[in-house]
Amino acid sequence: MSTGIESWNQNLLDIGPMYPFPGSEYVLAIAGLASWVIWHIIQIRNEAKVFKEEDQHFSDKERLESAMNVSNAETLIESMEAHASQMKN
Repeated sequence: MSTGIESWNQNLLDIGPMYPFPGSEYVLAIAGLASWVIWHIIQIRNEAKVFKEEDQHFSDKERLESAMNVSNAETLIESMEAHASQMKN
């Protein structure tokens, strides 16, 4: 595989690009930017949906308090007791 250059003692600007698909840089940059923006839009919508579901799930004060008790348990026994009291409710 050769570059086609016989001597480096010449004006290298006359050679031209030595990589595939020259001239497609702008198209690829725009495609990359568009996919990045689209990904962010999809991510924002998905996160908003999850936040809305969590807000609905924890809007009940009793459920929120029981979830906080379970998360504040420092030992396995406290966690089991919190789960047991949550199951009774």
